[in-house]
Amino acid sequence: MKKDYEKIGIKISIVGSFLFVISSIIMALIAKSQAILLDGLYTFITLIMAFISLKIIKMVKTPETKDRPFGYTILEPFLNLIKCFTILMLLIMFFVTNVQELCTGGRIISLNMTTLYIFICLCIYFIIIFFLKKCEKETNSSILRLEVKNWRIDTLLTFGIAVSLVVAIILFKLGYTKILPYIDPSVVIMMTLLSLPVPLRVFLRELKRLLLISNENNIDTDIRNQIQSIISKYGLTDIHIWALNSGRTKYFFLYLALNQDQITINYLDKIRSEIFHELAKLYPMFWADIIFTKISPEEPFPYKETCKIQIKNEE
Repeated sequence: MKKDYEKIGIKISIVGSFLFVISSIIMALIAKSQAILLDGLYTFITLIMAFISLKIIKMVKTPETKDRPFGYTILEPFLNLIKCFTILMLLIMFFVTNVQELCTGGRIISLNMTTLYIFICLCIYFIIIFFLKKCEKETNSSILRLEVKNWRIDTLLTFGIAVSLVVAIILFKLGYTKILPYIDPSVVIMMTLLSLPVPLRVFLRELKRLLLISNENNIDTDIRNQIQSIISKYGLTDIHIWALNSGRTKYFFLYLALNQDQITINYLDKIRSEIFHELAKLYPMFWADIIFTKISPEEPFPYKETCKIQIKNEE
């Protein structure tokens, strides 16, 4: 039985997130550090979304029906959008509160205990990312790909804390004791500013996918090159290719014309089968509508003239 690497990856993320949430909240309370609390809340969001992802993965793989001709593929970019929006709100909230904290005198934290905890976390993060990346290579899942990105952001946050704490310890040992209250809020502000670009980029990308205006739709040249041998073989002309990307499934609309007029349905189905076969080599999951017509889809259909002709014939 083939392993479901997508579910394995999500389960690794769930277990790792659960352990980090518990440990970071306990440590944040002991060390009185908002930097660790931010790290823990970020991981908590990842944990909640990982549970939802397991359900979405199952739904996305559900076969299409007449009631759901496109299945649940739209849920994948929608989940990624919600996940990124939640993370953005968390980062903005921590940025604002810590700017206020910095302006009002800062807060004291336990440097040595916090630093030790952060370095232990970093080692575990790298192990989790290694296994997640291994699972992600075996799949074509944007959900799992986003999980890897989220763990990388979390690692970046933690690494930023580690570097700042090491610098703070050095300065503290050199006698600059007055900086201690400002270390934690400064670290949180730096972490949020470094982390914001990644979820923001993903949020905008997934929003474009939902609105069907993604740059990923511009793949008509790739499709044309893939079926070029079929175009030459059957003398296909007036080729128009449109594509849409929704989650992990791609939808293609191919409008083609033939040089000859007297053809059979079996002949057209033969061409369709060969096109489907070629597209399957390039795209693992797709749906294609292949239409043979001499009417260009890029020009308005002359429905008014058609209606006039029909009315005239009826008279």
